[in-house]
Amino acid sequence: MWIDSHAHLYDLDEITLQVVLTRAREAGVGHVLNTAVSVATSRAVVRQCAERPEMSAAIGVSPFDSAKVPDTWRDSLTALIDDPAVVAVGEIGVDATKPSYPDVARQTAVFEEQARIAVGRDLPIVIHSRGVEKKLCEMCRANGVKKAVFHCFTGTLPDLRRLLDAGYMVSFSGIITFKNSLLSHCVEFAPLSRMLIETDSPYLAPVPHRGKTNEPGWVGLVGARIAEIKKIDPVDLSETLRENFFTLFGLKIND
Repeated sequence: MWIDSHAHLYDLDEITLQVVLTRAREAGVGHVLNTAVSVATSRAVVRQCAERPEMSAAIGVSPFDSAKVPDTWRDSLTALIDDPAVVAVGEIGVDATKPSYPDVARQTAVFEEQARIAVGRDLPIVIHSRGVEKKLCEMCRANGVKKAVFHCFTGTLPDLRRLLDAGYMVSFSGIITFKNSLLSHCVEFAPLSRMLIETDSPYLAPVPHRGKTNEPGWVGLVGARIAEIKKIDPVDLSETLRENFFTLFGLKIND
């Protein structure tokens, strides 16, 4: 059974969502972490996960949404965070790769505030980090973060070493299936016990679906590529990743 540890399904209507989840189940996907990027999408993922045991919710404000949050955003997240479906704070982080993105100081302030909220609830955080992996590792440590996953990892091997040394986890997406991907050495280095996989749906569809709208049912293609790189049986890999997911997010999921 595969686990999609990061998907954005909040824009799907109820009928489409059910179709997507059915396809995922038929493809051997047992659980999906439905991940928000704003206050509005946090409400949406909590609503979608209600009475759907095959999904859990991560709520938070992403770096791209950090400049336009309402003044009441902290209260809004706090009001949602104790919902039974919520297992993490995310997607949160900092992205310094383009000057058109929100001011890095603003992104940083919103990230740290949410990291403190997560620590106060003993919840893991789901981190978006590009161009500032070292800085985010340092900020996590400074804010007492013990449980975190750096999602859709695209950093360098030194970046990976740093986050692993800090006790955090790494998640790989469909990027590792791309012909020009430079992440194989990171996959080789990362211990299986500290690894997750994801689709980051609707983005980054893996080969042979590259360029299409991604969905959780394709996460097994990411797993197959990792199994190939690691030279292990995909079934064994899926069981290890499943246990990693359960441990990080504190879930017990019936098969």
